[in-house]
Amino acid sequence: MSETTSLGDTLGRTALWTASVRAYENTRADRLFEDPWAESLAGEQGREWMKGRTPDSVAPIIIRTHYFDGFLQRIARENGIRQIVLMAAGLDTRAFRLDWPEETQVFELDQASVLAHKESILAQAGAQPACHRRTIGIDLTEDWADALGAAGFDPQQPSCWLLEGFLFYIPDEAIVRILDEASRLASPGSWLGFDIVNRITLTHPLTRSWLDMQAEAGAPWIGSLDDPVGFLAERGWEAALTQGGQPDANYDRWVLPVIPTLMPDMPHNWFVTAEKV
Repeated sequence: MSETTSLGDTLGRTALWTASVRAYENTRADRLFEDPWAESLAGEQGREWMKGRTPDSVAPIIIRTHYFDGFLQRIARENGIRQIVLMAAGLDTRAFRLDWPEETQVFELDQASVLAHKESILAQAGAQPACHRRTIGIDLTEDWADALGAAGFDPQQPSCWLLEGFLFYIPDEAIVRILDEASRLASPGSWLGFDIVNRITLTHPLTRSWLDMQAEAGAPWIGSLDDPVGFLAERGWEAALTQGGQPDANYDRWVLPVIPTLMPDMPHNWFVTAEKV
């Protein structure tokens, strides 16, 4: 399978980039997580992208990965949730590299070409999931709920949803549709995690160099939410926000100035976690 032809779309490319960041982190003696498959998953495209990045520039992705690793493990262990839904899972290897409680089901949704690329690489490496893993090849702009149910998801049981690293690549209306559907399928006691930028991030001088790089690479940031807590409250969730650099999302890796999480008129890239009530 050719990476150029099968992963040439926006989210396919970003999946390769993110895998390359995990591969870089895996080489560090003080790594925050281990991912022995990331280098192979990233491939040449991912390696080429990483050559143009500095360690400091990819620190936010590493922090985000570690933050949501901890979120998923905490919810699975402390809340007893056994249905984990990874939306736009990309080349994520959490089903393999995290220590899941018995009977955990991990559902991975993404484009069929992305999942097929991942499946091929992991099979060649002899990787075995540490959970009951289900992959669902589907475009998330289509009706994905029926496919999730057909794979064994039970909306009557609590679940944990992760939408990491992709909402800013899709239009605002698509963000609303996806979160509305996840909210409909999540029973009380379920949890949700995602990262999202506010609208000013897409135009602010402080973020211009990163935005220009993304646009030039063919993966512009276009989606945002200005009030994730209020948005989710309307859909039955109690949400909390943090961001890279704060005490719970730092890990001695954040190198930029830290601004208050709700400081007005400033760009924010929030980590959102929420419980369905």
